[in-house]
Amino acid sequence: MARIGNFIELARPGQWIKNGFVLLPLFFAQAMFDPIAFRGAVLATVAFCLAASSVYAFNDTRDAARDRLHPDKRTRPVARGDIAPASALAFSAILCILALILAATIDLRIAAVFVLYLVVQLAYSLGLKRIAWLDVSIVASGFALRIIVGGLAAMVPLTPWILLMGFVLALMLALGKRHGDLVHVSDASARGAARYSVTGIERVLAGLAGAILVAYVFYAISPEVMARHGNRALVLSTPWVVLGILRYIFLVFRRGAGGDPSRLVVRDPVLLSATVGWLATLAYILYH
Repeated sequence: MARIGNFIELARPGQWIKNGFVLLPLFFAQAMFDPIAFRGAVLATVAFCLAASSVYAFNDTRDAARDRLHPDKRTRPVARGDIAPASALAFSAILCILALILAATIDLRIAAVFVLYLVVQLAYSLGLKRIAWLDVSIVASGFALRIIVGGLAAMVPLTPWILLMGFVLALMLALGKRHGDLVHVSDASARGAARYSVTGIERVLAGLAGAILVAYVFYAISPEVMARHGNRALVLSTPWVVLGILRYIFLVFRRGAGGDPSRLVVRDPVLLSATVGWLATLAYILYH
């Protein structure tokens, strides 16, 4: 019989850091100390953690046979046999229902976005993930939906720049993960990136890195942002963005370290410093 710890592992709480995207609209709108906005954004983040874990559990059930051939994924609870596929599917369904109920209690529009997210992820799991470039676009779209949910939950307006940056950054991270698969997984049948090439991914990653930097600068100096904050101080956070993007590209290109972006951010001291420095700089600019 599967233990509670196995189900917690199946939920992949280590990946919940990605749901921090839900809090970005709240943070940038200087609404962190608005109790109503804060409550809505936090509840939406919890709901997205439940929804994402539901997707992880379903994917692990679908991919168990291939995961057993993967050097890292073979240790997942379904792949190693600690949780039966039927139990994993039931767990996925429960988390899905809880996520939708929680989303609906915040705002029915948020629940509608959750339904869209879950339907797209279902289509991804059932076959779309085998289509090169479409698969990473779907992954990136999930982060854009997180930002949209965050805006709705905190009741703050979204700028096109934050959506664009969120999507492009997520696309870059997804491609970095595919790059890691190509570099480190020798068994082609276990790869999630079998239809990609290292050279092709690296070229696109270089272009995306440049696009993020340009988009961030334009965001920082956009009239709407300047009108909201009264100055161009957000530009002062740009060096941290440059450091983080260049460090990530270095780690992916030179070390093939793009396999798990969530772990990479925490384990690499330079990338962690860039992230913390960026957040601290913005917090000072926006809230001092």
